[in-house]
Amino acid sequence: MHKKLSEYIILVDFLKEMFGPSYEIVLHDIHGGEGEIIAIANGHITGRKVGDPLTTFASNTIASKMYKTKDYVMNYHARSKQGTLLRSSTLYIKEEGELIGLLCINFDDSKFTDLTEQLRSLIHPDEVLFNRLKIEEKHEPVEYISESIADVTKQVLANYFSKINIDLNQLSESQQKTLVEQLSVVARIGVIRELHNRGIFLIKGAISEVAHELHCSEPTIYRYLSKLKES
Repeated sequence: MHKKLSEYIILVDFLKEMFGPSYEIVLHDIHGGEGEIIAIANGHITGRKVGDPLTTFASNTIASKMYKTKDYVMNYHARSKQGTLLRSSTLYIKEEGELIGLLCINFDDSKFTDLTEQLRSLIHPDEVLFNRLKIEEKHEPVEYISESIADVTKQVLANYFSKINIDLNQLSESQQKTLVEQLSVVARIGVIRELHNRGIFLIKGAISEVAHELHCSEPTIYRYLSKLKES
């Protein structure tokens, strides 16, 4: 663990005591290259624990180097494994301009929203349904905390095949496997490039997961990544 990050661990507990059980506080260590959680409070909100990896959204923001021009992102929306809509913010922890960690806060405001709607329904009952629909449309999540490496890989493969008018969702698992196994090296590298651009390989265990979905070996994935670096 980076020495500077150890100073943030107590902040996780402090923020938990300050904000209460509706706020999940998460500290990620990016310095080690895997981005795993090193401290978490109120993990019941998303079902995560110490040692769990980055979300795909977080890895994507790292890969895009958003932290180079911003110190934090505020009030974006995420959805937990349980389907709860969360309001999230992330602080980029940097050392001499380089990212070493993330401090994320996920706020579950569902019970407060429900209480507000109950009060408003007593005063303006006709407006409640209309406003609820507006909120749901506006608050489309930009992060799905339950989204796995396998899910993202399958999405990238589906996008590739859709360009040649093949809908993977209409095929059986054995048919999908056959198509993926028949992909050319160029096509496979294209898939790896897309996953790399999304920051997937910053996530712990990504090589193994992607190899499984592409039906190839882990050394093959490393070889494809080397080809990308060379080009």
